[in-house]
Amino acid sequence: MERNKEKNKEKKKRNPVKVLVTIVLVLVGIFAGLFVFHRVKHSLDMKFLAKKGYYNPVSIGDYSLNVVKFGYEEGRGKIVVLSGMGAGMAVDLRTMARNMEDDYQFIYIGRTGWDGSDDVHDDRNVDVIVEEYRKALKASGVETPVILMAHSMGGTYASYWANKYPEEVEAFVNIDGTYVEPMTEEEMVESPPDNTLYKLAIEFGIFDIMVPLFYENELNLPKDEWRAYCILQLLSISSDAVAAESAAINRNRNATWESLQESNVPKLYISARDADLQDPESRYANEHELIPYLEKMGGDYTIDYCPGSHFIYRTNPGRCEASIRCFLELYEKKAMYE
Repeated sequence: MERNKEKNKEKKKRNPVKVLVTIVLVLVGIFAGLFVFHRVKHSLDMKFLAKKGYYNPVSIGDYSLNVVKFGYEEGRGKIVVLSGMGAGMAVDLRTMARNMEDDYQFIYIGRTGWDGSDDVHDDRNVDVIVEEYRKALKASGVETPVILMAHSMGGTYASYWANKYPEEVEAFVNIDGTYVEPMTEEEMVESPPDNTLYKLAIEFGIFDIMVPLFYENELNLPKDEWRAYCILQLLSISSDAVAAESAAINRNRNATWESLQESNVPKLYISARDADLQDPESRYANEHELIPYLEKMGGDYTIDYCPGSHFIYRTNPGRCEASIRCFLELYEKKAMYE
């Protein structure tokens, strides 16, 4: 009896270790399964994007950028889209742009680290970014001049492009783009966020599960387009280039401001603010940020106040499209008589 009691005690002592080992093995099995799941899903996702026209990498030297084209190649013009600090614009802008695709060709260029373009680990200054855009455009067979259409931070890069290479830009449509302005030294000192946990979450398939659950399909996109949008988000979340670019935002705004000079490129700025500017914050931003920015670029510019969210092309696509069409048609008529 005493021996049996001792054996039972020894078993009880060993049980916690067995439980811990079992838990570890189960966790290893789960993460191994998620890792394999992510690899298989990633391969299928890239094939899906290519089939649907959302993945077409072009080489610009040591790495490739994703260049997506929709619309009429022989139409009235080629519109090069520069997105802000967010992925998937080739999908969600089409809510508005699809109605224009019979007349224009839209070319979406993913910056390094975004939307299926290769990741890089170098500095993300505005000059490098714009040169990559230009190389990708040339590599994809698109000749300049083109119409630049930018949103949010993309407006900074488009402003720099139109300023440095005005001969390559027919017109510039800025959809509630980030204002470029002089920044202080303190405002320009930023460090890239640590994205190690994001990388692990991607590699082990956690975001494959989370993104479709936590992102809201505000536009009620069809099933295939929603899937494409989610995939483009997944391809961008853990990018080193995205982290470096986010740290360089104010530095790039300042560099663009310092480079600006008058040009004859026709410009439309769609402001997602009320035209009466009754809100003091809106009025201050308009008078001290937007107007000085546009006046420094000089030439022919138009402001269209289109009240709504920052993503005005999503929330009011009809109004946004009408503004762009009107601007481009007036530009085309003016160009005919020059």
